[in-house]
Order: sequence, then structure tokens, then C-alpha cells
Amino acid sequence: MTMKPRIAVKWLIASAITVGVLAVAPIVTARRLAPQPKLFSRSWQIKFVWHTPARLFHMGGAGRNARLQKYWFLTYTIINNTRRDLYFTPSFKMRLDNGRLIAPMVGITPDLYRSVKRATGNPFLVNPDLVSGKLLQGADNAKDSFAIFSRVPSGIRGFKVFVSGLSGETAVQKNPLNGKPVVLRKTLVLDFHIAGHAVNITPKPILVKKYWVMR
Repeated sequence: MTMKPRIAVKWLIASAITVGVLAVAPIVTARRLAPQPKLFSRSWQIKFVWHTPARLFHMGGAGRNARLQKYWFLTYTIINNTRRDLYFTPSFKMRLDNGRLIAPMVGITPDLYRSVKRATGNPFLVNPDLVSGKLLQGADNAKDSFAIFSRVPSGIRGFKVFVSGLSGETAVQKNPLNGKPVVLRKTLVLDFHIAGHAVNITPKPILVKKYWVMR
């Protein structure tokens, strides 16, 4: 039996659509299965006020070992409005546009700490190594600190900053590789785009999207 040209075209289009739906279905299903933050959660959540990430050049080392080092840092303020004292332990990660994941620096040297304070003009900035601890209630007990990242290559066009420790909301999901339960925590995602890297012009990140995920 030979199909007429018009019928054959319709059949091919229908087949293509069916294959496309089947191919996309696992992705859609996986997204639906992934835990999402609750719209109305009873868990505590700390107020987090962030500032646009900035680039910092700092002369590190001494003598012949001294060299100019480049960093990206994000300053923030945390305020406990939860009606109870909390133990605050922040966690930051930066994901570059090429997928590379970078952890913030620890063991901040006094010189680098002073450089960030000078760049921000904030004399109350707390060293990231010391910001973890009991966070008392109210704006009078707010803390200002920063996350700083090294080994960020030049010419990147964007990055995401993941911030955990701001909420008590959690979810449990099985690890697909071994079937063991994994605890996911409500995490803030700040998605930045860098428009370009003109000569002698400091790149300025632009916030593209801000959202919460379970991670």
C-alpha cells in the first residue's frame, strides 16, 4: 500500500513528535521527582542581604615570592528574625559558566582580610573563618562577612553562587547510584552574567535570576 504524499508527511510529523515526547519525558519526570522548596515552610530562615560580587587584586606573599593575585568576593549581611537564637554555619559554592565548581577560600590571611575591608569600606566586616557561630535575634546582632574565591579564570561570562545554611528546611532523596538516602538543604542560587571584558574596564556581574533549590 502506497501512502499519498500529504498523508505520508503527516505520518512523519506525528512520528517525530511522538519520538520527541518520549525523549523529553524522562527529563521532565526527573525534574518532577527532584524535591523542591516548599512554598509555605515552617522551618526557620535567616534574612540574607547580599551585594554584587566584585573583583579584587591583592599582592600576596613576600619578597621574591610576592605576586599579584586575583579574587572574586561577595559581601553579605545576615539578620536573625526567627524569634530564637540560631547557630549559623554558612556554605558557599561558585559554579563557573564552564561547569567548574569552586569552593571559597578558608584560612584568610590578615593582609587579604584587610584588603577586602578597604575595598568595601565596611569596618565591621567579619573574617569568614570566624562568622560561624551563635546568631542572636534582631538587627542589632546582624553580622557582615564575605565569601572570597580564588582560581577564577579571566574571561568568564558568568557564574552561579550557591548559598546554604540560611534555612532549616531539608528534604531526603535516594542516591540513584547506590540507593542510600541523601539529605538536601534549601539553598539560595544567585545567577550572574558578565556582559563582556573590555580592555581596562572592570567586569561587572549582572544578576540574571535569583531562586531557591534543594541541594
